[in-house]
Amino acid sequence: MTMSGKIDLAQLAMERSVPTAPSARYHRSRWAIRYALPSLILASFVILVVWAARDSILPSQPVTIVPVVVAKADVSTAGTPVFQAAGWVEPRPAPIVVSSLAAGVIEELLVVEGQRVRQGQPIARLLDTDSRIHADEARAAGQLQEAEVLAARGELESAHLALENPVKLQAELAGAESALAEVEAELGELPAALDGAHTQLSIAERNLENKRAAGEVIAGRLLRQAEAELAGATALVEQLTVRQPILTRQREALQRRTTALDEQLRLKLDERRVLAAAEAALLAAEAKRQQSLLAVEAADLRHSRMQITSPIDGRILSLQATPGMRVAGLKQDARKDASGVATLYDPRKLQVRVDVRLEHLPQVQIGQRVRIETASVQDQLAGSVINVTSVADIQKNTLQVNVALEDPPDVVRPEMLVQATFLAPEQRYQPGESEELLRILVPRQLVAADGNGYFVWLADRQSRTARRRSIQLGPAGTAELVEAISGLTPTGKIISSGRTALTDGQRIRVTGEDPSIGRTVDTTARVARRVPRTDDTENQGE
Repeated sequence: MTMSGKIDLAQLAMERSVPTAPSARYHRSRWAIRYALPSLILASFVILVVWAARDSILPSQPVTIVPVVVAKADVSTAGTPVFQAAGWVEPRPAPIVVSSLAAGVIEELLVVEGQRVRQGQPIARLLDTDSRIHADEARAAGQLQEAEVLAARGELESAHLALENPVKLQAELAGAESALAEVEAELGELPAALDGAHTQLSIAERNLENKRAAGEVIAGRLLRQAEAELAGATALVEQLTVRQPILTRQREALQRRTTALDEQLRLKLDERRVLAAAEAALLAAEAKRQQSLLAVEAADLRHSRMQITSPIDGRILSLQATPGMRVAGLKQDARKDASGVATLYDPRKLQVRVDVRLEHLPQVQIGQRVRIETASVQDQLAGSVINVTSVADIQKNTLQVNVALEDPPDVVRPEMLVQATFLAPEQRYQPGESEELLRILVPRQLVAADGNGYFVWLADRQSRTARRRSIQLGPAGTAELVEAISGLTPTGKIISSGRTALTDGQRIRVTGEDPSIGRTVDTTARVARRVPRTDDTENQGE
């Protein structure tokens, strides 16, 4: 600024250099601002929209829910009637079928329906002519086999004696040695005999020559006698000369025979072979005798089965056969009922099969006391639940429960109709526990059962999934509600509709609460508790 007050704009001028080209880092940051950041914002928005609309995108099962009921329960003593149901008496665990173990024709029935029988008492008799003859034949065959065993034992004893005392071999060896001695003795005497024969021959020749030289002085008879003596001496010399090689060969043969017999006597091969054969023959005979004994036993067993007896002390329930009817016995290809003669039962072991409605089923417990009423007995009968069957009756909407009768009277028979009253079981309380307690109650119709116990389906609001929850039922309840003593909380939501196709963890969509279940009932339930009585000792003994 000058003194005259004018501004010199030239002083504000600034020298600028030539602009340089933008760097690569500048381009990258500019690309991220223009493209990457908007894309990230857009993707986040899409994910947020999808998450918000997941219930409408992902498949889910529409269901309705019912909250659990929390109410106070008035206490009543154990034995309070819970519900009643009709049933009928039957043998426990089932009737006993008396079957024929042998095939045949029934000759006579020895019992009638309703008759008491003892164990082993005859019930029916079959025609036994064939079986008796077969048994006699088997015994006769057994006697023959016994005789063969005796004969085989005799042969074995003889073989043992022959092996220990080989008399025959010893006799043969002694004979061979004697013959050898005779031959050797004869060979020893042969040279002297031959010399004597030669001497006799020389004498006979000189005698004949002297008589011939005498001419007619010697009678012809004496000359012929001298010629005969010469011929005899010549023959004797020739015989003795030929006899020597024969005796030599006989001696050699006898020596070999003696050696062989001595070796045979030492080894006793034939005797050992005979002994082995006798032992084998005895074993075979004993095996055949055992077979014959088994045949006799089987024949006697079949003959004894011609009389059909009772397997227990009981009462005849029904007769399934008549005289003249053929029974199949134990044949594998026979029909299932082709051998049954009668059915019986033990009068001391009876049970009641009760048709229990499904809504009452959660109140049934094993060992629960039951009061039985029937028209044939004035007093009430006592029983206890022993098991719950597995098959439900679709038409009657019931499930059969078996109740064992305790000391049933003699007038109670199978197929009698009865009325069963199920009593509240004993409830275990801690000392000093309040008489009125808050209980969690759930609708009976929403409680399901399987082999592992009872369960319900819960709606998990946070994960929007269905959860299968096992519960334990208690004694409190009404006609529509039952107590859950474990497995549920007061804030639980039970799935009421859409439960049939659910699986644990499946996604659900709650469409609302079901107003028709668990809302119109009296929430004051009744629960059983054990109260000391004068007959506690008897109950504990039971």
